[in-house]
Amino acid sequence: MSPKNADETISKIDSMIRVLSKASPHGNILEQDDIKALNEVESEDQLKLADRLEDMIIFLKDEPDNKRKILESHDLVMDEFGHIEPVRDALSSVKSYFLK
Repeated sequence: MSPKNADETISKIDSMIRVLSKASPHGNILEQDDIKALNEVESEDQLKLADRLEDMIIFLKDEPDNKRKILESHDLVMDEFGHIEPVRDALSSVKSYFLK
């Protein structure tokens, strides 16, 4: 499920961070397939991905007009983890809602 607006995009990324860092609750915004895909990421890469997504969340929440920093963060995550479907979907939403 692709987020339908900027707030939903942030919520989805936040839920992904919670799944990756094994925090609970991670909410119900993620589908079971998304959770499964995130749990299948190697454990050391889960922490790395969670850190990258946390960096992105900071820009999205605190500096939504800083398109350069958001794009840099987006590109870094896409290069490293864009092959993971829920990550790719979330990044597509970031591009749509924050980098127009």
